[in-house]
Amino acid sequence: MVDPGPILDGNVPIAVLDPFRVVNRALLDLLRTFSKEEWHAPTVHADRSVKDLVAHLIHGSLRRVTALRDRYHAPAPRLSSHEELTAFIQADNRAFMEGMKRISPEVLTELAERYDIQLPLLLEALEPKADGLGVVWAGEWTSKNWFDVAREYTEKWHHQQQLRDATGRPPLYEPALLVPVLETFARGFPYAYRALDYPEATALVIRIAGPVSLCWVVRREALDGSSDAARTEREAMPPSQSRPTPRGGSGRKACPLPPLRRGAKSMGTPDSPLLSSASWLSWRNHPGHRCCPHHRSSRCVHCPN
Repeated sequence: MVDPGPILDGNVPIAVLDPFRVVNRALLDLLRTFSKEEWHAPTVHADRSVKDLVAHLIHGSLRRVTALRDRYHAPAPRLSSHEELTAFIQADNRAFMEGMKRISPEVLTELAERYDIQLPLLLEALEPKADGLGVVWAGEWTSKNWFDVAREYTEKWHHQQQLRDATGRPPLYEPALLVPVLETFARGFPYAYRALDYPEATALVIRIAGPVSLCWVVRREALDGSSDAARTEREAMPPSQSRPTPRGGSGRKACPLPPLRRGAKSMGTPDSPLLSSASWLSWRNHPGHRCCPHHRSSRCVHCPN
């Protein structure tokens, strides 16, 4: 049997600290180039200007530095659902951006210069596999620090990308910066599909083509008892690599999927637990596939001749 590759669970971190520093430095360089008009240009958010989004990015850094460096935690309401948490965070974000409307772009840039440099140093000091803040959009109320840091990286990347889109600047599409963002978001696929009640063994192939080429398979599988997990296999596919094409599209029998390994922790939230009878599971395709999206060799032992 061909080894399908490593399972991406809480034991296999996504490395983001190096790209985190690159993206933060790119933000500082970007802010120094904005004209007065560009600071007030509209963005993809109907109610947020470029200046508002910069304030939002600084807010995120200030919150994390406050918690990690100063161990200061303001009282917060008890939250019991994804929706309540989202509403709380959005209200906090709006309040900060509103307060920053009277603050100059120069002061905002100085705040970014100070605290965006500190933040990666504090994140680097965290024990990657210790419990940290939950990545709720992936179904976790408590996540490992490495996953929380990866989520923080996606925030920094995608809001800066929105700034670049709004001002006509080059995108942050270098594979070393983009792949960790996409791989982190892919961890949320099984939770995002949790409410879709398709038959067991239903599989969905998700492909991304462009500056990078990545592919995941999300499959519906019966739970084997009290718990199961959303799992992903990963191996970055370089842009030059030909993308895998699944069997089955030409009238031939589809390739059977290899068995998934058990043992990762259960995911879900208090209000949206895992489905009792089945769950969506996912894993990464590998580059170099020629006959099916699950295996590495050009003639896979799992595929019909």
